[in-house]
Amino acid sequence: MDYKNNVKELMEEREMSLNKLSKLCERSINTLRSIKNDPSKNFNMDSASELAQVFNCSIKDLIEDDIALVYFDKVYEEQKDNPLFINQQIFSPKNSKYLKGLLAEVGVSCNISPYSNYRTTMVKNSEEKSSIIVDFNLRVTRTDITSLYIVDFFVIVNRILVNEAAIKDAFIKAFEIYARKLNIDEITFDIPTDHEVQKDHISDRLTDLPSDFSYTMGTDPSIFVQNNYECIRNPFTKRQVTWKKVLN
Repeated sequence: MDYKNNVKELMEEREMSLNKLSKLCERSINTLRSIKNDPSKNFNMDSASELAQVFNCSIKDLIEDDIALVYFDKVYEEQKDNPLFINQQIFSPKNSKYLKGLLAEVGVSCNISPYSNYRTTMVKNSEEKSSIIVDFNLRVTRTDITSLYIVDFFVIVNRILVNEAAIKDAFIKAFEIYARKLNIDEITFDIPTDHEVQKDHISDRLTDLPSDFSYTMGTDPSIFVQNNYECIRNPFTKRQVTWKKVLN
């Protein structure tokens, strides 16, 4: 199984030096330096348990086993001189973790899986039962400005338990917080214009609670208007509308 340790990140978060860590866990500075500088270095469960106790965290917090994140450092070393590799600041493991936390505050646990050399990331809800189901892609481009695109803004909620408009509004605000934190210049949503209500009986069958996962592919324009987005219509298609907001 491939994994990397988060010792370096945990030390930085707790402002802990190698010298202090060595005294707390009674491991040599050289051993700890090796673990810190080589996150993919394997260590046994005794070491993991002891370090987790020192950091006051779970072993799960100490070890990152998400393959998409495990290989980020490798991809970065291979692509750092490529001008198209621009997501060190956007979809890095640290920033993906921050985005995952924002979406958890909205009320859904998501898997965030970067691909295409970390220029794009796929966001889907985890396998756990949830009253909110999401499936969309985030893409970043950089020309004179840096733009964050939300493509296929697909959100379904159990309408008996959750208000769809409120959840979509919360997602829009979460993406804006994420974009501002990373100094992105503008944020854009490509939204279907179809507002017909559609049934999702598959999702209805996944829960034991009363449910109604009917949904609209499109999003009520008023949600974007109240968040100060500008509507840009494509003259070549009537099936898609773009909502854009300049941040910086």
